[in-house]
Amino acid sequence: MELISLTPLDLSVAALLVLGLAVISWRMRLGVERRLLVAASRSVIQLTLLGLVLKTLFEQTSFLLIGGLALFMLGMAGYEVMARQERKFAGFWGMGIGTLSMFISSFSITLLALHLVVKVEPWYTPQYLIPLLGMLLGNTMSGMAIALDNLTQSAWQQRGSIEARLMLGHTWDQAIGDL
Repeated sequence: MELISLTPLDLSVAALLVLGLAVISWRMRLGVERRLLVAASRSVIQLTLLGLVLKTLFEQTSFLLIGGLALFMLGMAGYEVMARQERKFAGFWGMGIGTLSMFISSFSITLLALHLVVKVEPWYTPQYLIPLLGMLLGNTMSGMAIALDNLTQSAWQQRGSIEARLMLGHTWDQAIGDL
């Protein structure tokens, strides 16, 4: 696998572009230069730390370590799905529905892609597993957040109808069946 190396010149050009934007913001009195520089500094720190973690992880072939990171990624994605909802499910279901759905879809597609398309051995090689799983979780996370938010909004808007059906003896799944 060939790595792309960034030279100090490449990083300097990127930093100069951000500084240029801050100067333009200051000259035009837009008031975003401080936030821009703070965000750029945070990005540099976060990417440096992430690079150190990934470098260490990519040198390992421990199934438990890589599996732990994959589950951590899933947990963070599940939390983000829950945080994006205006009206949240109570209890386990607040995070459980989105997390379980993302687990089934993202992990199964990742495993199929690694076995059938990439054909890497071992299949849990972190250079392939982590980026592929991250991309799939990112996409499914957005879809799940939108779907669950629409579901809870619809249930909230039609709560009178749902409550009436429940009072008429319908089961909970029959009461929300039209959503």
